[in-house]
Amino acid sequence: MKWCFIVNNAPFLTEFFIKLSREVVKTNDECLVILTSKFVEYEKKMLFPAPTKFISKVDWIRQSYRPGSVAFHNVSWKEFFPLFDRSKRISLDYEKAFDRTDQDYQFYQYIFESENPDLILFEPPSGIGTEIAYLFARERKIPYLGILVSRIPDRLEICDLECVDAHSCSLFEHLLMEEITSEEREFAQNYIRSFLLHTKVPSYVGTQKVIFSPLGFIWHYIQAIRKKGKALVWYAKIRKEVKRYDVESEIRWMRSFAAPLEMLRRQFRILSQKRIYSLYDERDKNRFFVYPLQLQPETSTSLCATYYNDQLSTIQNIAFTLPFPYKLYVKEHPAAIGTRENLFYKRLKKIPHVVLIAPEEQVSRLIKNCCGVITLTSTVGMESALAGKPTYVLGSAAYEYHPLCRKISSFDQLRESLRQDRERPPESPDLQELNLRFIVSYLRRTLQGDIIASCRETDSNNYAEIYQSFRRRALELRG
Repeated sequence: MKWCFIVNNAPFLTEFFIKLSREVVKTNDECLVILTSKFVEYEKKMLFPAPTKFISKVDWIRQSYRPGSVAFHNVSWKEFFPLFDRSKRISLDYEKAFDRTDQDYQFYQYIFESENPDLILFEPPSGIGTEIAYLFARERKIPYLGILVSRIPDRLEICDLECVDAHSCSLFEHLLMEEITSEEREFAQNYIRSFLLHTKVPSYVGTQKVIFSPLGFIWHYIQAIRKKGKALVWYAKIRKEVKRYDVESEIRWMRSFAAPLEMLRRQFRILSQKRIYSLYDERDKNRFFVYPLQLQPETSTSLCATYYNDQLSTIQNIAFTLPFPYKLYVKEHPAAIGTRENLFYKRLKKIPHVVLIAPEEQVSRLIKNCCGVITLTSTVGMESALAGKPTYVLGSAAYEYHPLCRKISSFDQLRESLRQDRERPPESPDLQELNLRFIVSYLRRTLQGDIIASCRETDSNNYAEIYQSFRRRALELRG
């Protein structure tokens, strides 16, 4: 089997791939690594095992790209949006956007025609290049496995569609209670209890430090310079020759210099914005819906909820679908504090029935007392469904097949769903059974492993087992 790893600047997934690739070559499978930026070539290439084959996307484009020589098949501007959403620091006019798409299309066309991989491994497609790789893989019936940290600790969520697993819903629908093993039942019961009580959280929670003291801020950037300084000096020497072909490195280059000022600005915002939030008001009990704000830019919004990515506009539209006189509680994401302009909150609070809720407010209390949760893809949506509350999902989320989730495709549909559920509140007398079947179906489609653990000194992953799991999943999808 020929494995193809797409490796970019994301630190956790890159370390995970380095260790997994060692298992690939041990078994004499072929290992192909696509390096998508010059930074990752400099920092990570030497860590992959021999006899890995490397292809530098930047070098291939410099040497082999022929402007305007292909017709774009099945590509729309939607595939370009994730790059647009996280490229605010660089200028992307029509010509540059066209060139970037044309370059990536020709590159991945070459990969699939010349290398013919049996399996593509990356995160869910998060930029125009990997969106095109995903389209080519689908066209050729080659598994593209998008790897995410699961909502179940120490598990990997595998997306064989863009944002979700294609088989979880079918597995849930056909899973009978008597088919669930005693071990699965015990695991699911314990997981649901700890998840709803917040005693156990996914490993991606808390990976970023948000608040710094003045000395902590200085120390953080001294450490960052020590760690990344050599790579920045190296890139400065070659930047003139490669920058027109290497958007990823350009984004990182600009972010490296802008980061200290942005972090200072964020610390001031955190202090100044403390007073704008409210807490739950008991007088609103059973008279409000919850919308959890999401961190941006993130794949969870730019890819999995593209047309709702403008959260200010989305919240306004949601607010005016609600039955009168209900309120919309908009809860800030704890990791997003200080990242949004004051104007965002000012406009939000102008909507008469929107209440901006503090990030420290207990989610469980809001869910208990609300009429339902309206979300893009937030984990709060999964929590509300497990708690027995109707959940309205506008994006593509792994939990959207839970019976208490309503998959929403328009604001008119949302308004009608809210009206129907108000007139005939959904009943779930068998909620415990539904939740057990849901969690077991979700568990069975995840794989053992933890991307975050790959960067820890004590890595708990069993890469031989992970290798076999991925291999089985790929063979299953290839039929």
